[in-house]
Amino acid sequence: MSDVIEKQDVDLAKLFNWGRVFEVINPQTDEAEAVVYMKLLGDADLGRARVYALRKSAEMRRKLKDTNSDEYLAWVRSIDEVESEDLINLISVFSLREIAQSARNAVKVPMPKPPKSNAKLEKMEAFQKQVDDYPQKKQKAIQEYIESEVEKLKKTLATKSKEELYRQYVKELTDEFCEREAITAFEDYQTYLGCYTDDSYRSDHRFFNSYEEFDNMEPTVKTQFKDAYRSLDIELSELKKLRRATP
Repeated sequence: MSDVIEKQDVDLAKLFNWGRVFEVINPQTDEAEAVVYMKLLGDADLGRARVYALRKSAEMRRKLKDTNSDEYLAWVRSIDEVESEDLINLISVFSLREIAQSARNAVKVPMPKPPKSNAKLEKMEAFQKQVDDYPQKKQKAIQEYIESEVEKLKKTLATKSKEELYRQYVKELTDEFCEREAITAFEDYQTYLGCYTDDSYRSDHRFFNSYEEFDNMEPTVKTQFKDAYRSLDIELSELKKLRRATP
């Protein structure tokens, strides 16, 4: 009994203190340049990352509302540059993510019902084929749902004036760019806060002296850090599965 408790305690400790060692590779020499200790963030640091992401998103929204900003001039097409059909297509593209998310809840494809244990071999074979075909069948149903919803959206949009379409286009584009900015900022700040110089993982032993130091790294090196941090989530997910399977 005590052995089981001790094993569970160890697993729980791993879940709450999950980290790894990461070697930074110099892209010019392909050699290890530094050793970094990475750890998933706790609630307080996650809160800091969320606040940073929201601020960056709000900053992007302000820029896209300023018709003289570099961002607005680079990404927002003027109403004279686009036809109504183009606006409908652009709005539909920006709406795809939301439609795809709704498809996960709306599309119900029941799993094949297994035959009785004493069923004939031919029935068992047919059941197995249904199981093998299930992922493709579900994906097809989701795709058909998405295509149907996009067509409905386009028909609705076609009843609007060009000015109405343009306003919706600018709003959808702004939301899309702000969401991308928030996601990137959140990932970046998590990675920055999750790097340490040793396995004490203390806040005064962070690898970077400031966020600016992290943000101004050479892009390929920065990508190494972000990829390594993302892998922590994947590894932790596997550990959680192992934890649930432990009696």
